[in-house]
Amino acid sequence: MTPLAAALALGLQLPAPGPVLDAVPFEVPSADGYLIQGETDRPAGPARGVVIMVAGTGVFTRDVNFGRSGTPGDRIFRDLAARFNQRGMAVVRFDRRGARYGVPREERTDKAVAPTATPENLSQDVETLYDWTRSERGLGAPCVVLLGHSEGTVHIAGLAERGAVPPDLVIGIGGLLESKASVVRWQSVDRELDALLMMDNDGDGMVTDAEIRASYRNTPAGFYEDPAPLLAPDGSWTAADIADVRAENEIWYTQEVADLADHADDAPYPDAEEPLASWRWWKSWFLDDTPNAVRFSRWPSRLIFHYGSRDSQVREDRQRVAAEGVLPADQLSFISHPDRGHTLGQDVLLGPMDEAIADQIADQAAAACPVAPQGRDNEPG
Repeated sequence: MTPLAAALALGLQLPAPGPVLDAVPFEVPSADGYLIQGETDRPAGPARGVVIMVAGTGVFTRDVNFGRSGTPGDRIFRDLAARFNQRGMAVVRFDRRGARYGVPREERTDKAVAPTATPENLSQDVETLYDWTRSERGLGAPCVVLLGHSEGTVHIAGLAERGAVPPDLVIGIGGLLESKASVVRWQSVDRELDALLMMDNDGDGMVTDAEIRASYRNTPAGFYEDPAPLLAPDGSWTAADIADVRAENEIWYTQEVADLADHADDAPYPDAEEPLASWRWWKSWFLDDTPNAVRFSRWPSRLIFHYGSRDSQVREDRQRVAAEGVLPADQLSFISHPDRGHTLGQDVLLGPMDEAIADQIADQAAAACPVAPQGRDNEPG
């Protein structure tokens, strides 16, 4: 049994998480001079290691408010940070470019800054914080875990591609091992049709509206609030009907790729009124066909990737195919969670995260840094 497996086997009996123990704000200049803002959440006593948390798609602040339950668990990263702190891990959380922390929701997107986000600088921001966390001028952490949710794993993989020092562990939550182009093509062409095929509950080769209404919430199409967009014009879908729609989607997707050239790379995506990033960032989701697994293969680091069976954005089976023959089984672990979604909660997309899963992830991070450093208090400051 490896040291990591042995530590996990012990388990940690801890109370339900409260607020982070001690938050210290920071400002760190990125490679292009952009000032990254965030906080280090410090545990009581010396930190055994540091977890750097990298959010997925969205202009997220350090808390990653990605739920609608009205509970503290909606703040996905803040909730996880408290669990890491309980296990003696310090946490680095940061605001994505264009996100403003501590302001009303309607003011959280800086419309001048958000459009400057590119696939390159979003990953470089993570690398800057990684270097700062490890260096004496920053936190001087001897043990670092990188945790990414969804797109966050793409930014982390960029560090591996550029030759960064391998971390002690990478944890993915609904993360990508296939390429960006592959996942968006699936979302655009195949997702809803694959979901329809999953709803053929009686296996007769036809999907009725009754089956759709009964089952759609448990498929990748469960992000719809209402099943109406999925219902068949005549009450049922045949395999031939689904094949016809798939062909139509292929035509639409091909045109979308062709239309990318109509937009300047530095233009705001999707527009200046509600900017998410630059068009360069959006184009990369159609044009970047390098599997994330290939990028991660440049590191020897242990990789633990968690997936929910109801995930509407990234499917575990596709990630397994992408990793096959690229990442060895003793390096990459897949952990499957039945009836959980993209953020490992009950919703197909949103949080809160299932508390038992959140604790499991916190245990994994702590196990990667099993001994607190000696001789130096190593408290982030």
